[in-house]
Amino acid sequence: MNDEPNSTGEARDEGERRSTSRVEKVHLVQVNRFDEEGARADLTTGRTLNISRGGVRLELHQPVPLRSVVSLDLILGERILDVEGTVVYLEDLDGERCGVGIKFRDLHPETEALIEEFVERFEEADEDIEG
Repeated sequence: MNDEPNSTGEARDEGERRSTSRVEKVHLVQVNRFDEEGARADLTTGRTLNISRGGVRLELHQPVPLRSVVSLDLILGERILDVEGTVVYLEDLDGERCGVGIKFRDLHPETEALIEEFVERFEEADEDIEG
């Protein structure tokens, strides 16, 4: 277990967080956060730092509150995917930018398949390079 606390003050278990492969690739993303009544509360843009089958790590200039439900317009290759997720961690990157971890939720099967295909394509490329 990593003794370094996350933004909630809890120690992060690296083994649990990294149970799936992550593709370190930069893509543009738009983040919409909604309030309790369903009205859009915030809109910000940023970029992905990595993506996995279960979620995405973003770099944003404006933090999004922990445990917020967000809608993402995520650009993967030639596709723009509309995905929903929950903010599960925040970290200060340099005083101006923050890292935001988002766990996907309620993915449409087609969207889930596209993310799976994207991650597998890069896993295979890594194996070709290493092997």
